[in-house]
Amino acid sequence: MAGQRLTDKTALEQQTGSGDLFMVVDVNDTTGSAAGTSKKIDAKYIIQTDKFSLSNAEVIDLSTGGSPKTLVGALSGYMVTPISCTVLCTADPSDIEGSNKNLYFGFDHTQTALYWDYSSRFMGTIATNQTYIFSGSQPSKGVKTSSTINTAFYMWSSGAFNGGWSCDVYLTYCYTKVL
Repeated sequence: MAGQRLTDKTALEQQTGSGDLFMVVDVNDTTGSAAGTSKKIDAKYIIQTDKFSLSNAEVIDLSTGGSPKTLVGALSGYMVTPISCTVLCTADPSDIEGSNKNLYFGFDHTQTALYWDYSSRFMGTIATNQTYIFSGSQPSKGVKTSSTINTAFYMWSSGAFNGGWSCDVYLTYCYTKVL
């Protein structure tokens, strides 16, 4: 509402989401006033958490030859900076995972040598719901053989899972402009 002070507005009492906007004052742009110019900024350039729900069929198809899950799309002139990833798994006690496959997060889903973080033998022989938190390990070979600029961020597996579990994935990240 025009003329209303920011401090009088209703508070957002949850995390920001895709498309949410912040108001900032760009002090380097004095076209609006000597103190700076008011501008909007999309939350994805600051920090954002997105949720993805994967059915059992989608989990099974995560393998490098299947359908890796794109968690953050590529944005021209930017790199994705992942901060943390939480995976909440819902197990099916009558259909326990037995594949001993690994779960990966990173920028190149076509292989399993380079990644941002991973878990070996993911959900293997577990019959109860589980929570996994990833924060970006320090892989000895790095995360990608080329630049991560203009590159999406993925979730994939080393092969087809065979258990009856599903999951919700919460990825916290931001886009970083590369100058």
